[in-house]
Amino acid sequence: MSMAWGDYEKRITDRKWFTLKVVDDAEADLLVVAPDVKQAVRVGAGGRLEPAGKLHPGTTGAVRYRVVNQGRKAVSGINVTLRLPAGVTFTKPPRECAIDDDGRSAVCAYDALALVPADQDTDPKDSIHSAVELHNLVTVSADTKAPVTLAGGTVQVEGLTERIDARSGPERTELPANAVAVPAADVDASDNQDGFAVVVAKRESDSGGDDGDDGSGGGGSLPITGPQIGLIAGAGLAMVAGGGIMLLLARRRNRLSHG
Repeated sequence: MSMAWGDYEKRITDRKWFTLKVVDDAEADLLVVAPDVKQAVRVGAGGRLEPAGKLHPGTTGAVRYRVVNQGRKAVSGINVTLRLPAGVTFTKPPRECAIDDDGRSAVCAYDALALVPADQDTDPKDSIHSAVELHNLVTVSADTKAPVTLAGGTVQVEGLTERIDARSGPERTELPANAVAVPAADVDASDNQDGFAVVVAKRESDSGGDDGDDGSGGGGSLPITGPQIGLIAGAGLAMVAGGGIMLLLARRRNRLSHG
């Protein structure tokens, strides 16, 4: 390496040689994407979420998020920390989640939800998954003055103990009722956290308009848009919603070599 300093006419140059060791440690790397909540939903037959028009004060929506293992090692489970905006509370959380007294914060331990690296997720019909979509039902306070955008929601995800052989028979994952496996490609490794807002619409009945579904689909799976999310391959798998929590995952790098 050559270094120079001083005036341009009297530059002094010194050369030093040193060894640079590059370490490429294989590790898990979790990504989370959570869009804004804009639609009301209802739980239909079989626990499937169905669109129910715009999200108004006093109605229920679903916070949806996608978690992807874009690293090189598997995780045997995930922890999710969720925080809702003021004026919004969790509705019917799954048994994996603990809700605080104000109903706006949740910590969920999915200790059996294993995620392998994307290059190991080769068969969409097996129980080995590199990515999942989850949801959490939330209710907007009836006292909310609409229209309004309630900002400040966050989701964060953390990988649990890594599994040595993710494809061994007994280790295969049984997804929670509110999750569905989705395919994943390489994505931005820095995406370890995401935020969202809850967009509350004024009731159209107040102005004599139509209060029906605006066609954007409140019960569909996570939309694939934007430069980062566009790298995630959505394979058209239906959302299996179990009336439980839609975890707002945040992307967090977990060095499993320290786990």
